[in-house]
Amino acid sequence: MAILDVALILFATTGALAGGIRSQKRTNDTTQCLNTRDSDSLINRASPALSFDASQWIWTPELSGGNAPVGSRGFRKTFVPPQGKTPAFLTIAYSVDNVGTLFVNGQEISTEDVWYTAGTYCINLADCGCAVVIAFNVTNESTTPNPAGLLVAGIVTYTDGSTSPIVSDTTWRTSEGGLPTGFQELTFDDSTWAPAVTEGNNGVAPWGNVALAGSDPLSFTPARWIWTNEVSAGGDYPPGARAFRYTLTLPGGQTSGTATIIIDTDNEYSLYVNGAFVGTGTDFQTAQKYVVENVQGPEIVFAVYAVNTATVPNPAGLLAAIQVTSQDGYCTQCISTSSAVTFVGWKAFPGPVPSGFEQTGFDDSTWPTAVDEGAYGVAPWGNVPVPTTVTTGGTPLPGAPGA
Repeated sequence: MAILDVALILFATTGALAGGIRSQKRTNDTTQCLNTRDSDSLINRASPALSFDASQWIWTPELSGGNAPVGSRGFRKTFVPPQGKTPAFLTIAYSVDNVGTLFVNGQEISTEDVWYTAGTYCINLADCGCAVVIAFNVTNESTTPNPAGLLVAGIVTYTDGSTSPIVSDTTWRTSEGGLPTGFQELTFDDSTWAPAVTEGNNGVAPWGNVALAGSDPLSFTPARWIWTNEVSAGGDYPPGARAFRYTLTLPGGQTSGTATIIIDTDNEYSLYVNGAFVGTGTDFQTAQKYVVENVQGPEIVFAVYAVNTATVPNPAGLLAAIQVTSQDGYCTQCISTSSAVTFVGWKAFPGPVPSGFEQTGFDDSTWPTAVDEGAYGVAPWGNVPVPTTVTTGGTPLPGAPGA
């Protein structure tokens, strides 16, 4: 395609993009998803599986000795589809060090806050039919320069069922020194931004191999053992029950999903999703797997009533990995898989369990965050087998909500 043709396409479609993707308008014309005239099987096709194999960790040219300044930076990629192709949806996954928010054509989609696992998000492009602008606000946290990065893999699926890949590389534009207002908008001019600098493929230090939700099986590998901040010098914790919470937000425009949870606790736990009891485990050597359907969002609360059962201080820990599948309300083949694991971003209350802590409306804003005890496989727990059979039934532990 000639440069003039690309410029004309971008100019002519900017207005349609700005209104269309934000409003997420729908019609009954199924050709806006995948074209039924090509093949009936295309309408039922799931979002394509992603891979980070061809993606590069990237950052701004401010990198020095592998470290980046603290603060937020913008990243942008404008993708123009081949002539004659109409985008149906975008499937995209990303990992960030430390926190990153994804925008597509100006619409906020999701926020990730760990680098060792990545959710997969599907964005309906039915009202677009033109260029796709992908933007990230990525923040390097801490108080001194340290490693920072963004890793992206995406696939644009067209209405005829064909696809085009998108990966993070030096073709992305980056902001230096801060984050300009409106950087995520379609009309923002990034022509003066510098090209991204690459830091290596998926698997490079310090990040290692990122687990990709929707492509990789659910596993404890990216999860961390956590507990409250009451640890003693010897690594032990007081006996008794403690409360843990994590709130997962579904991708923009998606309001419900199916949650799959694998969980293990030393010594016992009762699990709740949006205030409803799900299941109980009483042996840290045996983890459980649960599937909870039709969980209402867009915010989903996972709460754990965990008990250190001994009468004297001793080791205690909570380990969990979660995936939530959800779909666009119009295109049934546009499926997202959000991911969460136990890490220091969970809230952990260091004392008697507050009443109602498992409910969606409970305010945990003053709770401290959890303490990291180590990766999956660390002593004294070792490699607890990942459960394959779904656990059903059960009752809450004595003292737990609903007991």
